[in-house]
Amino acid sequence: MAVETIGNPPPEANQLRAEVEKQLPEIIDSFSQVLQEQFGFEGVRVGGFTLVPAEEAANSISCDEESCSIG
Repeated sequence: MAVETIGNPPPEANQLRAEVEKQLPEIIDSFSQVLQEQFGFEGVRVGGFTLVPAEEAANSISCDEESCSIG
């Protein structure tokens, strides 16, 4: 699976992207397991997600069916 970079990330984002890309199947399996075990969602699997810098997460994050943005 490929990880798409959006915007103008700093150079260190490339290393993070590479690490996430290597572990992506396990990460998605883990998210799907959490949905089932902790939240009771049966018959669904995670299809994608958005990573944002922790300092930006304090801002408003909004998502629609296509993407997420930081407000």
